[in-house]
Amino acid sequence: MKLILIRHGETDFNREGRIQGLGRQQLNSIGQTQAAAASQAVSVEAPFRLYSSPLVRAMRTAESISEVARVTVVPLEGVEELDTGEFEGLTGPQLRKRFPEIMARWDLDPGSTQMPGGESLHQVQDRAWKAVTDVALANPGRKVVIVTHNFTIQTIICRVLDAPLSNFRRLTIALGSITRMDFSGPSASLVSMNETWHLSLGKQTSQDAD
Repeated sequence: MKLILIRHGETDFNREGRIQGLGRQQLNSIGQTQAAAASQAVSVEAPFRLYSSPLVRAMRTAESISEVARVTVVPLEGVEELDTGEFEGLTGPQLRKRFPEIMARWDLDPGSTQMPGGESLHQVQDRAWKAVTDVALANPGRKVVIVTHNFTIQTIICRVLDAPLSNFRRLTIALGSITRMDFSGPSASLVSMNETWHLSLGKQTSQDAD
C-alpha cells in the first residue's frame, strides 16, 4: 500500500498557538486555502481510498479532497489527534504556569507523559498504528490517503523509523503538508515527509483569484 498522510488545514487555535486536541475547531480561511491546495496536489494520485480522522478540521480537509478527486471519504477511528484533556485551548505559557510538574515530565519523557484528563503519545501511537496497519491489510497494493493530525503523524513516523517518541520534536509536520509511506506486509518505509510545495502554489492561485 502506498500511503499519503495529510495534516489538516489551519484553525484559529493553530493561528493563536493554542493547544488543540479533540475539539471541534473549524478551518479558518487560511486552512480552507491549504485544504484546497492539498486537494489539488493529491488529486493527480487518484484513484485512491480516502480516509479521515472524524474531527471536524480533518473532515473538512478531507471533504475538499473528496470533491476534487471524486472519491468518497470514510471516517477512520484511531487517527484522531492526541486527547489533550485539560490542556485544550491553552497556550504554551499558560500550560507552564498552571501545570508545571506535568510540563517538566513532558520535557523529559514526552512519550509516556499523560495529559491530565487525556492521553499520552504512546497511546496515540498505539491506536494510530493499529488503524493504519488495518487499512494497509484492507488495501494491499492500493493508494490510500488519510487526513489526520500533527502528533498522530509524528508518532506514526517514529514507529516507521523505529525512533523513540522523544524524537518527535525533530519532526516538522506543517499544516496542509503531505507525508508519504510505503507499506509492504508488516513493514513500512518513509518516502517523503512534510511536503509543502503545493501550499505556495495554492497561495498564488488564491491571490490570482482575488
